[in-house]
Amino acid sequence: MRLPCLFQFRILKEAVKALFTGPYTSKFPAVPHVPAERFRGKPHFYDDDCIGCTACAEVCPSKAIDVSDSIPQRLRTLIHHSDHCIFCGQCEAACPTKKGIRLSHDFDLACFDRAACEEKITKELVVCEECGEIVGARRQLLWIAGKLGVLAYSNPTLFLSYLKNLNISEEIKGGETAGITRAERFNVLCPKCRREVAVKESEG
Repeated sequence: MRLPCLFQFRILKEAVKALFTGPYTSKFPAVPHVPAERFRGKPHFYDDDCIGCTACAEVCPSKAIDVSDSIPQRLRTLIHHSDHCIFCGQCEAACPTKKGIRLSHDFDLACFDRAACEEKITKELVVCEECGEIVGARRQLLWIAGKLGVLAYSNPTLFLSYLKNLNISEEIKGGETAGITRAERFNVLCPKCRREVAVKESEG
């Protein structure tokens, strides 16, 4: 007669133990599962800390974050697609504020409607007052100005955005047919238009 091997004894021991203690399995979904502290789950946008800089979309390896700019409405929309996300954490690592988008513990993301896998956040855009091109998100400009402090006054676009946010600055126009003029250096301009103003000033 062949005797059972030690491995079979171990299996028998576990089977008998399970009769009294129950199987060693998770009770999810009947009981909510609590992930580990450093678990990397679904990223979430946080409106108070997101500055709309699009750094998260730039570094996302799976292209799970889309950026849609509407110049007429002056709005920037960032859309996170959790069904494309690989939860790598690059978006959180690249965020300048470190709080605009953060990984959560959310992992139960199964859904039938892909629209339910989207999370959106909108930010106001600042456009060039001469040509209408996008300069950046208003929150981004104000955040940079706050970081620079008094040094922000060396950059006209930054300190003018800050003053306009305080409603103590007005747009200056040189006239409908005058084109871009030196007076418009006191407006929020894109780099191209700012250069044209600088050239006019250098020409005297």
